[in-house]
Amino acid sequence: MERNFEKSLCLGTGIPFVLLLLLISVPNAIILVAFYRNPLRCFRKAFSVFLIFITAVDLFVGIVVCSGEAVMRFLCAFGDYKLPQDGDIVKVLGYIGVNSSILLVTAMSVDRFISVVYPIFYLCKVKPRKLILCNTIIVVFSSIFASLQLTGISIDIYLLIDIHLHTTFPIATTTLAYLGIFVALKKRSRVDLQRQSITARNSRLRDMRQLKIAQMERKFATTSFCILLFVIISLVPYFVAVIIEANCSVCRGQKWLFVLKESFVIFLFLNSTVNPLLTTFRINELKHSVKVVLRLRRQSDVNSVGSFLPPTSLGDAVSN
Repeated sequence: MERNFEKSLCLGTGIPFVLLLLLISVPNAIILVAFYRNPLRCFRKAFSVFLIFITAVDLFVGIVVCSGEAVMRFLCAFGDYKLPQDGDIVKVLGYIGVNSSILLVTAMSVDRFISVVYPIFYLCKVKPRKLILCNTIIVVFSSIFASLQLTGISIDIYLLIDIHLHTTFPIATTTLAYLGIFVALKKRSRVDLQRQSITARNSRLRDMRQLKIAQMERKFATTSFCILLFVIISLVPYFVAVIIEANCSVCRGQKWLFVLKESFVIFLFLNSTVNPLLTTFRINELKHSVKVVLRLRRQSDVNSVGSFLPPTSLGDAVSN
């Protein structure tokens, strides 16, 4: 490959990584501070564990991975270094961040499925400590799997396993999970409608509470689905380029494919940019907490926001 062409490509892809560094690190850092300070005391619930881990992984992607990619690409553009390749430290760190994010979102989808379809089991068995352990195992597993690149394993075999483990399996699992959620919520809505018509003369307080619970379940299922959707959107372009490179012998070594693949690397980190915006605007408690952290609102003005999730959606809540 021509050195001038490689330098131009390094510079062209290095600048977006500088922008991603800022766009990912700043909002995720603010949200993580909001989780830590917890001004409204609403993030002590089970589901918030997933949001905290996803935010922490996104922050790792922004501060460590994007900064490393930017530095290496500028060294390539203005020095004697080459583009980061699979097996380099910065690539390994990138795989840790991306793979952890994918598996965390997959686990969150299964969590939402259990909370909606088996609410009593979820209420009794699923606790924040168990989810912390589960998410920690996911991050450790992703780190070990990404580190296999440093052992000298064939990169073709590694990428084949990676595609099925972090693309095929998550898509199949989350598709089944959200299909089950959709069927369960549709069935529950029909049962609740019949129950309300029978008990129309009873106290309206219970009906309002059940309606609020159903609305919150739908909202959080939709939020986690949107997070999953952006993960898939960010993954598909890069893995299409990888599949083309693996199966098209004529295309290998062509400049257009090399440019396409390196450009699509940037797409892998777009979900880390979208996640903080998506969760903040869809979850009112988080939005108000961020405003308190940024001193845009006083804590006393939003103390009446309420619980982060309804009791039947949380493993550690107390049933009323």
